Amino acid sequence: MPKLTTAQHQFLGNAISAAQATQTEFQVPVSVTVAQAILESAWGTHHIGGANNYFGIKAQTQNGQVTWGSIATGFVTVPTREVINGHDVTVQAHFRSYKSMTDSFRDHGSFLRKNSNYAAAFKTTDGIAFARAVAAGHYATDPHYADLLVRIIREQNLQPHDRFHTPSH
Repeated sequence: MPKLTTAQHQFLGNAISAAQATQTEFQVPVSVTVAQAILESAWGTHHIGGANNYFGIKAQTQNGQVTWGSIATGFVTVPTREVINGHDVTVQAHFRSYKSMTDSFRDHGSFLRKNSNYAAAFKTTDGIAFARAVAAGHYATDPHYADLLVRIIREQNLQPHDRFHTPSH
């Protein structure tokens, strides 16, 4: 396991705590939430300025109006890298903004739970299978997204934090 900086240890502890609460509320494995937060925010160092957006969740535009759901407090517009037709391009995009890290984590859980693209992920309680299903649901445009998440889950030994109460058979 790579040696973590003090800031990474602190982020990891905060992220695990926030992810445990969202696992209870939305059934997203802690390992997946934390791995996505690490990947999407570079260990909490890039959360879209003051937007507290640790997952790169975009605001939506419907009928010319930008919407951001019930947990976010608004949106910011920033340039972002996307992979389109195999090419890296920079586009201007609207991202949700939050009061706090906790709200960002809650909205991430809600976003995955409510979006039919990720329904297959909720058929498993295995963090690695869940991560692969989220990637298959097109969470990110990076074609290596699933492998990146799995590597983080394994390197940081995140799966033991996944605590699901499975019904007895």
